[in-house]
Amino acid sequence: MGKKIRGEGIYDRNTYLLGRCEGKRVLHVGCSDYPYFDSSIIRGGFLHEKLTKVAKECVGIDVAENEIQKMKVMGYDVRQVDAQNMGPLYREERFDVVLLCDIIEHVSNPGLVLVEARKVLRKSGRVVVTVPNAFGIVRFLKAFLKYEQVHPDHVAYYSSGTLETLAKKHDLVVEKSGWYMFELAEKRPAVILSVLAERIVTLLCPWFGEGCIAEMRIISE
Repeated sequence: MGKKIRGEGIYDRNTYLLGRCEGKRVLHVGCSDYPYFDSSIIRGGFLHEKLTKVAKECVGIDVAENEIQKMKVMGYDVRQVDAQNMGPLYREERFDVVLLCDIIEHVSNPGLVLVEARKVLRKSGRVVVTVPNAFGIVRFLKAFLKYEQVHPDHVAYYSSGTLETLAKKHDLVVEKSGWYMFELAEKRPAVILSVLAERIVTLLCPWFGEGCIAEMRIISE
């Protein structure tokens, strides 16, 4: 039993996502980067801002009410909508890209999020998913210290194989996959060492990267 690990390389996450969204009509799910909204703005790493600069049109949704209100004041086209119930959107709107950027590891029913994403996706569109990688080398090394590198709100890890299975169960197919690198968000020695370890290992084995990327399309009927 098992699957061959599939993927095409390792990338800087934001650079990859911006490239996939350039010139497209994009739905950015989880747009507020909650609970890191303020810190993302301060350090210049706010993904939604970057997306609005490259996309033809970018609509954001999130359940974080306070952050959504702040983003509206900043001039962004954002709505308070649950990714597990996008009904207010799919009555009229369709998107070239539905971006589920580090979202499905937070929810109890990730399949429902994919079902809802399909409803707002154009037939030729793509659902782009990023998630923490179950085989991330930094995560694995920290486990030797009896420490689990995990967000307190996460309920799952993923791999190329489990993403393929999840997609298939909801009438999607993974068209392209890869991995993204550990982000150097701080300059503490432990973080720098983690980044160096990952960069060295992933030169030969990119599947040990921090996160997985999967581009999914609707299975042709």
